[in-house]
Amino acid sequence: LQNEVDKGSLSDRRIFELAAQQSNRESVAAAEIELRDKLVQRLAQKLESRDSELASAEYTVQKVEGQVEELCRVQRREDVNLDYLKSIVVQYLSKPPGSSERAALLPVLATLLQFDDSDYDAIETGKANLSWWGSIVPKEIAAPSLPPAAAPPSRPTHLQF
Repeated sequence: LQNEVDKGSLSDRRIFELAAQQSNRESVAAAEIELRDKLVQRLAQKLESRDSELASAEYTVQKVEGQVEELCRVQRREDVNLDYLKSIVVQYLSKPPGSSERAALLPVLATLLQFDDSDYDAIETGKANLSWWGSIVPKEIAAPSLPPAAAPPSRPTHLQF
Protein backbone atom coordinates (compact mmCIF):
# COMPACT_ATOMS: atom_id res chain seq x y z
CA LEU A 1 0.00 0.00 0.00
CA GLN A 2 2.88 2.33 0.82
CA ASN A 3 4.33 1.68 -2.65
CA GLU A 4 1.08 2.63 -4.32
CA VAL A 5 0.81 5.80 -2.24
CA ASP A 6 4.38 6.79 -3.17
CA LYS A 7 3.63 6.21 -6.88
CA GLY A 8 0.35 8.10 -6.75
CA SER A 9 -0.17 11.74 -7.48
CA LEU A 10 0.44 14.51 -5.01
CA SER A 11 -3.26 14.82 -4.28
CA ASP A 12 -3.56 11.08 -3.57
CA ARG A 13 -0.67 11.27 -1.14
CA ARG A 14 -2.27 14.29 0.53
CA ILE A 15 -5.58 12.40 0.93
CA PHE A 16 -3.80 9.46 2.55
CA GLU A 17 -1.94 11.79 4.92
CA LEU A 18 -5.18 13.47 5.93
CA ALA A 19 -6.85 10.09 6.43
CA ALA A 20 -3.95 8.97 8.65
CA GLN A 21 -4.16 12.17 10.70
CA GLN A 22 -7.94 11.73 11.10
CA SER A 23 -7.44 8.13 12.18
CA ASN A 24 -4.89 9.26 14.79
CA ARG A 25 -7.26 11.95 16.07
CA GLU A 26 -10.10 9.44 16.37
CA SER A 27 -7.94 6.96 18.27
CA VAL A 28 -6.70 9.74 20.60
CA ALA A 29 -10.31 10.90 21.15
CA ALA A 30 -11.40 7.32 21.88
CA ALA A 31 -8.56 6.94 24.40
CA GLU A 32 -9.52 10.24 26.06
CA ILE A 33 -13.18 9.16 26.26
CA GLU A 34 -12.15 5.84 27.81
CA LEU A 35 -9.94 7.66 30.31
CA ARG A 36 -12.79 10.06 31.21
CA ASP A 37 -15.20 7.13 31.64
CA LYS A 38 -12.79 5.47 34.07
CA LEU A 39 -12.36 8.74 35.95
CA VAL A 40 -16.15 9.25 36.16
CA GLN A 41 -16.56 5.69 37.40
CA ARG A 42 -13.93 6.20 40.12
CA LEU A 43 -15.55 9.48 41.18
CA ALA A 44 -18.97 7.80 41.31
CA GLN A 45 -17.54 5.09 43.58
CA LYS A 46 -15.99 7.71 45.85
CA LEU A 47 -19.28 9.61 45.95
CA GLU A 48 -21.16 6.44 46.86
CA SER A 49 -18.63 5.72 49.61
CA ARG A 50 -18.95 9.27 50.97
CA ASP A 51 -22.75 9.06 50.87
CA SER A 52 -22.54 5.91 52.96
CA GLU A 53 -20.21 7.62 55.44
CA LEU A 54 -22.55 10.61 55.62
CA ALA A 55 -25.58 8.40 56.29
CA SER A 56 -23.66 6.63 59.04
CA ALA A 57 -22.62 9.95 60.59
CA GLU A 58 -26.20 11.26 60.45
CA TYR A 59 -27.44 8.11 62.20
CA THR A 60 -24.78 8.54 64.89
CA VAL A 61 -25.78 12.19 65.37
CA GLN A 62 -29.45 11.21 65.80
CA LYS A 63 -28.50 8.54 68.33
CA VAL A 64 -26.31 10.93 70.31
CA GLU A 65 -29.01 13.64 70.23
CA GLY A 66 -31.44 11.10 71.71
CA GLN A 67 -28.96 10.27 74.44
CA VAL A 68 -28.42 13.97 75.19
CA GLU A 69 -32.19 14.50 75.40
CA GLU A 70 -32.52 11.58 77.81
CA LEU A 71 -29.65 12.90 79.95
CA CYS A 72 -31.30 16.35 80.06
CA ARG A 73 -34.54 14.72 81.20
CA VAL A 74 -32.65 12.81 83.91
CA GLN A 75 -30.92 16.03 85.01
CA ARG A 76 -34.28 17.82 85.32
CA ARG A 77 -35.61 14.87 87.34
CA GLU A 78 -32.69 15.13 89.72
CA ASP A 79 -33.54 18.79 90.35
CA VAL A 80 -37.05 17.95 91.60
CA ASN A 81 -37.75 18.73 95.25
CA LEU A 82 -38.56 15.32 96.75
CA ASP A 83 -40.74 16.78 99.51
CA TYR A 84 -42.91 18.51 96.91
CA LEU A 85 -43.06 15.33 94.82
CA LYS A 86 -44.03 13.31 97.89
CA SER A 87 -46.79 15.79 98.68
CA ILE A 88 -48.19 15.55 95.14
CA VAL A 89 -48.06 11.73 95.17
CA VAL A 90 -49.85 11.61 98.54
CA GLN A 91 -52.52 14.01 97.27
CA TYR A 92 -52.92 11.95 94.10
CA LEU A 93 -53.28 8.69 96.00
CA SER A 94 -55.68 10.19 98.54
CA LYS A 95 -58.18 11.28 95.87
CA PRO A 96 -60.81 8.82 94.68
CA PRO A 97 -60.05 7.06 91.38
CA GLY A 98 -61.57 8.84 88.40
CA SER A 99 -62.04 12.11 90.30
CA SER A 100 -61.33 15.48 88.69
CA GLU A 101 -58.83 16.30 91.48
CA ARG A 102 -56.85 13.19 90.64
CA ALA A 103 -57.00 13.99 86.93
CA ALA A 104 -55.72 17.51 87.65
CA LEU A 105 -52.71 16.15 89.56
CA LEU A 106 -51.62 13.82 86.75
CA PRO A 107 -50.07 16.60 84.57
CA VAL A 108 -48.21 17.87 87.65
CA LEU A 109 -46.75 14.40 88.23
CA ALA A 110 -45.94 14.10 84.54
CA THR A 111 -44.01 17.37 84.65
CA LEU A 112 -42.15 16.57 87.86
CA LEU A 113 -41.17 13.09 86.71
CA GLN A 114 -40.47 14.11 83.09
CA PHE A 115 -42.79 11.52 81.52
CA ASP A 116 -41.99 10.52 77.94
CA ASP A 117 -44.21 8.92 75.31
CA SER A 118 -43.74 5.40 76.68
CA ASP A 119 -44.87 6.60 80.12
CA TYR A 120 -48.03 8.12 78.65
CA ASP A 121 -48.66 4.87 76.74
CA ALA A 122 -48.38 2.89 79.99
CA ILE A 123 -50.87 5.25 81.64
CA GLU A 124 -53.32 4.81 78.79
CA THR A 125 -52.93 1.04 79.06
CA GLY A 126 -53.64 1.30 82.79
CA LYS A 127 -56.80 3.26 82.06
CA ALA A 128 -57.96 0.21 80.12
CA ASN A 129 -58.16 -1.62 83.47
CA LEU A 130 -61.34 0.27 84.30
CA SER A 131 -64.25 -2.06 84.91
CA TRP A 132 -67.42 -1.98 82.83
CA TRP A 133 -69.20 0.00 85.58
CA GLY A 134 -66.55 2.72 85.60
CA SER A 135 -64.61 1.78 88.71
CA ILE A 136 -61.03 0.64 88.71
CA VAL A 137 -60.36 -3.05 88.99
CA PRO A 138 -58.74 -3.32 92.45
CA LYS A 139 -55.13 -4.40 92.74
CA GLU A 140 -53.49 -5.03 96.08
CA ILE A 141 -50.10 -3.56 96.76
CA ALA A 142 -48.38 -5.16 99.73
CA ALA A 143 -46.29 -2.99 102.03
CA PRO A 144 -42.73 -4.09 102.59
CA SER A 145 -42.50 -6.53 105.46
CA LEU A 146 -40.78 -5.17 108.57
CA PRO A 147 -39.79 -6.97 111.74
CA PRO A 148 -42.69 -6.90 114.25
CA ALA A 149 -40.89 -4.51 116.63
CA ALA A 150 -40.15 -1.98 113.87
CA ALA A 151 -43.60 -1.90 112.25
CA PRO A 152 -45.80 1.01 113.33
CA PRO A 153 -49.08 -0.32 114.78
CA SER A 154 -51.50 2.17 113.18
CA ARG A 155 -50.47 1.80 109.48
CA PRO A 156 -52.28 -0.61 107.15
CA THR A 157 -50.11 -3.36 105.67
CA HIS A 158 -51.54 -3.04 102.16
CA LEU A 159 -53.29 -0.47 100.01
CA GLN A 160 -55.96 -1.02 97.44
CA PHE A 161 -56.25 1.11 94.27
